[in-house]
Amino acid sequence: MSEDSPMVRQISFIIVVRRIKIMGIAITVGMIAIYLFGLLVAKNNIKENFEVVNLLALVFLVMTIPAALYLRRSMFKKVNLQNFQSNYFNAHVIPFAIIDFASLFCITTNLFVNANILYASIGLVLSVAGMIICFPNEEDFEKIRSEP
Repeated sequence: MSEDSPMVRQISFIIVVRRIKIMGIAITVGMIAIYLFGLLVAKNNIKENFEVVNLLALVFLVMTIPAALYLRRSMFKKVNLQNFQSNYFNAHVIPFAIIDFASLFCITTNLFVNANILYASIGLVLSVAGMIICFPNEEDFEKIRSEP
C-alpha cells in the first residue's frame, strides 16, 4: 500500500480526530474541575459593587464562543488531503484554546474574584456546549476528500 492511498489517509485522519477528541475532553474536564473547586471558595469571595466585572466576564465568554466557532469554520476551509494532519488539528485546537481561555476567565472571575454562582454556572454550560460543537465530525473526512 502506498503512502498516498485513501485507506492510509483515512487511518491518519482517524488518528488526528482521536487526538483532537482527547485534547477536547481534557480541556473540558479541566474547566469542570476549576468550576467545582471554585464552588468550595465562592462563599468567601463576596465584594460589594463588583457585579459589573462578573457580567463583563460572562459577556466576554458569550462573544468569544461564536468567534471561536467562526475561526474553526474559516480554518477548516483551508484543509485539504495534503495538509489535513496539521491544518485540521489546528482548526480545532485553536478554537479549543480560545474557548478555554474565555471559560476560565468567566469561571474564575465569578467564583474566585467575586462570588456569582449563577454566572459561573451559565459560563460553564456555554463553554461545554462550545467545546462539544467544536469537536470533529465523522463526515469531515468526506468533505475534505471531495474538495477539489
